Amino acid sequence: MTVKEMYDVVMELVGLEAMPEDSGIVYDNGKDVKRVLAGIDMDTTMLMLAKQLGFDCVAQHHPAGIINPNGSELFARDHMKKLMECGVPINEAQKLAYANHAKRKQGMHSRNRTQMMDVARLLDISDVAFHTPADMLAERTCQEKMNALMERNPRCTVQDVIDELLTMREYQEAMEGQKPEVWVGSKDSFAGRIYVEMYGVGAPSIEEYIACSNAGVGTFITMHATPEVIKGMREHNKSNLIVAGHMASDSLGFNQILDAWEKKGVEIVRISGIV
Repeated sequence: MTVKEMYDVVMELVGLEAMPEDSGIVYDNGKDVKRVLAGIDMDTTMLMLAKQLGFDCVAQHHPAGIINPNGSELFARDHMKKLMECGVPINEAQKLAYANHAKRKQGMHSRNRTQMMDVARLLDISDVAFHTPADMLAERTCQEKMNALMERNPRCTVQDVIDELLTMREYQEAMEGQKPEVWVGSKDSFAGRIYVEMYGVGAPSIEEYIACSNAGVGTFITMHATPEVIKGMREHNKSNLIVAGHMASDSLGFNQILDAWEKKGVEIVRISGIV
């Protein structure tokens, strides 16, 4: 496969019309790709290792090397969309999603945006990064599971949600201490409406969670949560929060991309956080 063909596979798999700003081709040396070294987090050391071991391309989930100045717009746009999916009115969703837009954009001003590309070019090895597309696949997979659970058992509990997550291999095989856990609520709490929150560049703020809770979401499933979010949701005392796990959730989506490349004949070696 060529790097462009790998890119096109991701577009088709996720059903995208345009590649999100935090994803895409870091460097393409124009050569065919037969072997890929893939990881959740990759850096210049991994590029050197891949070159030494005879790989043609490095594939990363977290977008080192894709430091797009429009990443803040992606964050706000996706968060606004997801707030509205939860039932938050458009005017409120816009204000919440864009609350820190200028601050995030200013934070990109001093970032080193060429390091991965420069090293990949020097080593003559291709490099790609797919962040939001993989997270969209993970969220889609989990939400479909939860929709089926709610249909099957409208009075399902948080424990039922955990059990359903653990039917997926990535969550089953996550490292000890990184499996799905209840961080707000209890295992015997009724789940209510379950909403999976996994893509959008970064996690929602406590204000976003509260708005979605007030709009009727009973249980959130996310990859990770800050102490501020946990404290705020406990004080709000309406919804449950399940933290499914960062590496396992990233792997759930990224593995679908890697599997699709494998079906095209590319050899994939998984390291650095992939479950």
